[in-house]
Amino acid sequence: MELQVGRWGNSLALRLPAELARQLHITEGALLDVSVEPTGVATLKPARTKFDKAAYMREVRALTEGKPITPSVIREMRDGARY
Repeated sequence: MELQVGRWGNSLALRLPAELARQLHITEGALLDVSVEPTGVATLKPARTKFDKAAYMREVRALTEGKPITPSVIREMRDGARY
């Protein structure tokens, strides 16, 4: 489905057809989170209204997955400090 970008005041706006809004369960005034990948792909999803610890932890794990665990810089600074 192609959507056209229009102007709304000084901002750009994307108008969602009614059928698409129904499929996405979006109503007027709904809040959406937008994320953009480095490839330029944008993803819309309903904004969370309450903090969901499990979802947050999944996001953190996904972001940190594959990153090496390195020695603590703070520990190194403390051990090398001259008091």
